[in-house]
Amino acid sequence: MNKPGNANMHLIFVLALVLSAFSGFSQAASVTVKIDRNPVALQESFQLIFAAEGNVDGDPDFSPLEKDFEILFTSVSSKINITNSKITTAKQWQLTLLARKTGQLIIPAVSFGKDKSLPSSVTVKKTATSGVGQAQQDVFIDVETTPQSAHVQSEIIYTVKLYRSITMSNETLSGPELSQGKAVIEQLDADKSYETSIKGRRFLVFERSYAIYPQVSGILSFTPIRYQARASANSSLALNPFDPKPKSIIRQSEPVQLTVKPIPASYGAGHWLPARSVQITEEWSTDPFALLSAEPVTRTITITTKGLTASQLPELPEQLPASFRQYPDKPVLTDQKTGSGIIGVRQQKNAIIPTRAGEYTLAEITLPWWNTETMTMEQAVLPERKVKILAAAPGADADLLGLPSLPTDIAEGVTGSAIMDDETAATGENAVSPTVVVWQWLTLILAATWVFTIIYILKNRKGHKPEGAEAEAENVSKAIKAIKLACQDGNPQRAKAALLKWAQDNWPGASISSLGDLENLSCEKLADEIRKLSRQLYSRDASAWQGEPLWQAFLHERKTVKAETGQVPGNLEPLFRL
Repeated sequence: MNKPGNANMHLIFVLALVLSAFSGFSQAASVTVKIDRNPVALQESFQLIFAAEGNVDGDPDFSPLEKDFEILFTSVSSKINITNSKITTAKQWQLTLLARKTGQLIIPAVSFGKDKSLPSSVTVKKTATSGVGQAQQDVFIDVETTPQSAHVQSEIIYTVKLYRSITMSNETLSGPELSQGKAVIEQLDADKSYETSIKGRRFLVFERSYAIYPQVSGILSFTPIRYQARASANSSLALNPFDPKPKSIIRQSEPVQLTVKPIPASYGAGHWLPARSVQITEEWSTDPFALLSAEPVTRTITITTKGLTASQLPELPEQLPASFRQYPDKPVLTDQKTGSGIIGVRQQKNAIIPTRAGEYTLAEITLPWWNTETMTMEQAVLPERKVKILAAAPGADADLLGLPSLPTDIAEGVTGSAIMDDETAATGENAVSPTVVVWQWLTLILAATWVFTIIYILKNRKGHKPEGAEAEAENVSKAIKAIKLACQDGNPQRAKAALLKWAQDNWPGASISSLGDLENLSCEKLADEIRKLSRQLYSRDASAWQGEPLWQAFLHERKTVKAETGQVPGNLEPLFRL
């Protein structure tokens, strides 16, 4: 049982502790500033620590620091010490900073309510770029661009190299980001890792490359590449006796700025193609000197470029003689990413059906392009091609037209039983071959059968709507509205998309993937406007396009076809489908 005197002594002791605590809290706080190292490099982070003994009057206002420094991270820690019945408090704010410029920079006083820290200073030196300066750093970043100046839409190789001589963990490396200008950015092949030596010191190098395609002329600026990691426990940077935690490391590259030049005035071609090389090749599924009439053959034309993506490559005009029918397939676009850039490949397969025997010349195909290495205009050429069409087997032409051929035994029987008139045979005047007479009768019979078949089909179609007809009609209506709006707005890209959508909805069985495909199915007036649209899409000023003539030609096409066939374009499937 405790005595009253002892209880009073305990009460007095507790009150003394409380009073000493309040007296400790009421003391004015002193705020000190220290830097983990001085001087520092421009692209290297450093630690700025504010330490307060006692209770500060309020939360800190670090905004004055942002004039000359970028605040990357902020952490806060606090502790309470009780020594000989005296309670003291301490609080610490640790900031990770990056200097915005070189020189003797002032660290201004920071307000903690009514309390303030004392101003300080730090010396910021330019990031070392020489071999000696780099070798003195444990971690640094190097960025290279090739070339330093380029034309709009041409390829620029942007290479990031991270050098480090110490073991790191939790590593992150940012990619290129634009601060000015517009560009398409594509990461290239797999990252590379290797070792190198700088002034006798070994570094592990991590390399990553990008292909940059500027979209507008002018200045193209990139923000610095940033690397962030933590030094491992066995790293010399982590051996800080006052801080047992692994040290955070942040490095930045120098910002990159490039000049993007416009399309040269001397480039007279419609489609701008800046590349290191352009080639056009062809392949035939059958020997072009042994083609058969009425039998299909596949001709594959391939454009291969270095320094362009496949999406930048244009459609190639292919003018064939009138005795050839052409059915293009959907183009295949592929990009091969290598360490030196992108190889863009556009492959176009065309099914060709010759309809008449003979020897023909297919015109050469030329594609103007700009050589980014020699800064000159060149032409990729697919030379003219000589082809020989052999006569097909008997009946092949009839098969092509969808008509049955006459069986051999019937033809021989009719020919053998034919009897000519003696007088006519003797004089030779107005003589008609029995075979010709038979063919004339067969032709009339087949023609009559064909007509009755068409009448029967049209009669049965009348008033009958196949499944999905309403949905198809709705899709066609929407596509027509889209064409009209694109023409009214003068938007050639939307007009192209709307025309192709309309054609694909109208002819689902046909392979229509380009304006060239649609041009082949259109009347002369609409085909001419489609050619103008194609030229405008690849011109330097696509905004000057006027869509009203295309819309009027489109309406004319629909009215003409309806007047001739009673059907609007697309209600009947094509005669030939691949």
